[in-house]
Amino acid sequence: MTTLSKKILVVDDEKSIREIMKITLVKLGYVSESAKNGKEALEILEKEVFPLILMDLSLPEIDGVELCVRIREINPDTVIYAFSGGFTEVDSDQLEKMGFDGHLCKPVKTEVLERAVEGAFEKIDKKRERLFIPSL
Repeated sequence: MTTLSKKILVVDDEKSIREIMKITLVKLGYVSESAKNGKEALEILEKEVFPLILMDLSLPEIDGVELCVRIREINPDTVIYAFSGGFTEVDSDQLEKMGFDGHLCKPVKTEVLERAVEGAFEKIDKKRERLFIPSL
């Protein structure tokens, strides 16, 4: 995996969540950056490409659903996981219809995060392989 393929953007308004996620993701071998809200995430995404984004649904200024829609406009191939403590109101099918590729519940265990991120990068790598294989 190249450094680019190991980049993850974490979007959460809680500083402690951003810090814990960064520490955990770095320990797992990924490069992690963070944004405290949707506006800051979009500013970062104007300058950098992240194959995987983990975002809270409840964000100030631009909520997670609207942010997902805007990211899909910028880069439809980005894998986006919703990250929230309140999934009782929103099920997996609804999240998928909103544009999310998956979801994680807060607080997330390291093992669950590791499996989710590995699975996301497997999807990303397969997609890249299909794009680079010439047609016969």
